[in-house]
Amino acid sequence: MKIPECDRCLLYAHNPHLICAVHPNGVSTDRCLDFRPDPNAAEEELWTPEGYSFYDGQLIPNKPSRYTKEEQLEILDNHPFFTGVCPQCSYKFDLEEIRFAARNNPPLVHWDCPRCGWIDDSV
Repeated sequence: MKIPECDRCLLYAHNPHLICAVHPNGVSTDRCLDFRPDPNAAEEELWTPEGYSFYDGQLIPNKPSRYTKEEQLEILDNHPFFTGVCPQCSYKFDLEEIRFAARNNPPLVHWDCPRCGWIDDSV
């Protein structure tokens, strides 16, 4: 039996009647102990068309985001959920207190700053 690694093996025969020089009929397991990577073998391309993702082996269109890539990066860099710091006055939220409260209550949704009054309107 031919396994997926055969195409990248130095011993692969590239012949419809012969799988390789060591195992002419292929191997009987899902792994070959004689596998030798072929440095000249083409690398397998792992990509998806833009706007699509693979989930469970199926190509699914991505839902459009309400934010641009730049806005998403801005949120990751500055939002208190990710930084623990108010983006306006640099007030440090007590993350231990927030984590403790989240164990007993629903998670914190609004990250409004008690010092400067910055309002989290991202939700």
